[in-house]
Amino acid sequence: MEPNEVLAHLKKVPMFWDLEEEGDQELLRLVPHVEQHAYDIGDVLLREEEIPNKTVVILEGRVKVTRRLPEQPLDVQDLGERVAGAAVGRTSLEAGSFERVTVEALAPTLALVLPFRDLIRIYQLSRHLREHLAAPLKPNHLVTTLQKIPLFGALSDRAGELELYSVAQITHEQVFGNGEWLFRQGEISDRLFLILSGRIQLSAVDQEGIVRDLGTLGPGDEAGETGLLVGDFHDVTAVADGYARVIYVLRAEFVDLLAQRPYLRRRVMVSEEVEKRRNLRQFDWIRDDEWVIAVVQRHWARLLSQTGALVAILFFLIPAIIALIITGGPAGLVIAAILSLPILGLCLGIIWQFVNWRDDFFVVTTQRVIHIERVGPFSTQQEESALDNIEDLYEIQPGFAANLLGYGNLVLQTAGETVDIDMSYIPQPGEMRRLISQQIERSKARNILRTRGQIRDMLARRLVVGESSPPSPEAVTHDGSTAPRTSFLPAILVNSIWEYFFPASWVATDGDTIIWRRFWLPGLLRYSAPFLIFLVSTIGGIVVLSSAWGAENFLGWMVAWLVLEAVVFGVLLWFVEDWRNDYFQLTPSHIILVERRPLLLQESRHEARLDRIQNLAFEVPNILARALNYGHVQFETAGTQGKFELKFVRRPEEVQSTISNRQYAYRQHQQEIESNRRQQEMLTWFATYDDLHRDMGPERG
Repeated sequence: MEPNEVLAHLKKVPMFWDLEEEGDQELLRLVPHVEQHAYDIGDVLLREEEIPNKTVVILEGRVKVTRRLPEQPLDVQDLGERVAGAAVGRTSLEAGSFERVTVEALAPTLALVLPFRDLIRIYQLSRHLREHLAAPLKPNHLVTTLQKIPLFGALSDRAGELELYSVAQITHEQVFGNGEWLFRQGEISDRLFLILSGRIQLSAVDQEGIVRDLGTLGPGDEAGETGLLVGDFHDVTAVADGYARVIYVLRAEFVDLLAQRPYLRRRVMVSEEVEKRRNLRQFDWIRDDEWVIAVVQRHWARLLSQTGALVAILFFLIPAIIALIITGGPAGLVIAAILSLPILGLCLGIIWQFVNWRDDFFVVTTQRVIHIERVGPFSTQQEESALDNIEDLYEIQPGFAANLLGYGNLVLQTAGETVDIDMSYIPQPGEMRRLISQQIERSKARNILRTRGQIRDMLARRLVVGESSPPSPEAVTHDGSTAPRTSFLPAILVNSIWEYFFPASWVATDGDTIIWRRFWLPGLLRYSAPFLIFLVSTIGGIVVLSSAWGAENFLGWMVAWLVLEAVVFGVLLWFVEDWRNDYFQLTPSHIILVERRPLLLQESRHEARLDRIQNLAFEVPNILARALNYGHVQFETAGTQGKFELKFVRRPEEVQSTISNRQYAYRQHQQEIESNRRQQEMLTWFATYDDLHRDMGPERG
């Protein structure tokens, strides 16, 4: 059938009656989705038990339309016959504007069928259709619909409606068939849903792998406020129970809109829990699939315990100084001036303790727990543990004051033997313990779902006839070429000497391997004595030999100086080689610490698999290290090797973040390997069962 003929028949559907010529051009986009179906006598085009998911235009033949009476389910009401030119099923885009009827062919019937899902998709893409068809995405209808969402409940006045028109421009619509999921547990939540029609079944898998039914969502219900405003993982799976129609707003588009419209940002009614998370401090080391759940500072009782004595002395000295100034005369003024110096010191001490208390906090994310402690501008320490590594949580409220003021200690114990994250003096430790436990359970449930999803996907691929296995990744080859180097001999010599004495601290090699060496400057400072001796020996020797030139014992002096130079230079080279020999190597699966003594006297190699790392921390030890951006990185394994420490590395925060991200990627890879192993086991069981079933088939016959 020609496109213009299909278009003429589509115009018989009531929702398209009022479209003018421009609208006809938009309707032509529907033509590729229209199918022609033939029905014999007695065939059912639509069933009353199912929400209609298509628009049907009768071309030839006759159909009968019936429905059951609500008060008398056994009685069937005859709604008459429909002939060529009639439209049944979805004849309007309005939410809920359809009849549940049964349509049965009374004669051989030919009809055009347009799936409602394709109609919705074309409608979304066409601005003209959105503006001229009565439907949820028509701006005036959509504004009224959006006002039903609690988030936009305060935008009912004229100014609020104008803001909602901007939200309407980024609102999308989608239709889901029976059994199709809106989102799955463990997936990233990035949109807010509003159910227009139909029913959504909710379920969740707990940390034990048990699927639990959590009820349903119906028309007018919404889900995904956290995903829209903050971002997170879905904790439930939402599946269409029958036929469902929804509208949704994407987080990326909504965040951009809020940045452009400050009035809208002020008027949205965010739930208390989500608002708390919106106001949390954010960090640049957060991964793309990681979100901050809580940022906790130590209780003010910790500050009071550190500054209480200083404040008490201060309150004692201030009245004394005032009394001396008023009644003490000249001698009293001198004594008051002397006593003011301790007051200044006490004030500085209190300020120092306050800054330290303010910059000490704990961060809980969807993947790990981090402790960050800064000592003013001088040093920084940060330690972390993945949620999967935490084995026990100990909560302690050490005394009457702790119970009265609501603070306590929480110890996170991992498989490591020497380091635990000690969350001392935190407010409401019980709530924090429950929060961390909840995140651990969520993480375990996601791991179970990830494995099940990979198994399901592989089985689905194997069950598709003719489906080939995914191609293996192509090998990466290297042509052996390197960056051009100068062939000028003096330049090569200078470059080699520079690389020897001042080696690069961070080297990325082929194969995703990173090598870290100690920063040369701390080594120079640590071994400055041999360097100064060599410098004095060299300069002094040159001066002495210059003054003794031509003397009778000149040759003896020169030989003695050369011997001294050789000895001092050898000692200096020993220290330089001892410093630069040690290095740390990070591969996609392991981290390796190599310590070597000069002259091949000794070499030790400590190696740990990334998934064995329990606690990971870094430290910037002093203000010089902060200025030069170097420090130490420590991590602890679950094995007997214990604690590793990468000392004097450049950019320690970045080093720690790189190791943490590599560890996360390696764990994901290991889970995929384990999932593939289980898949192969299941496929082997199924194949064995199939063989046994075929072998036993003839015997049963």
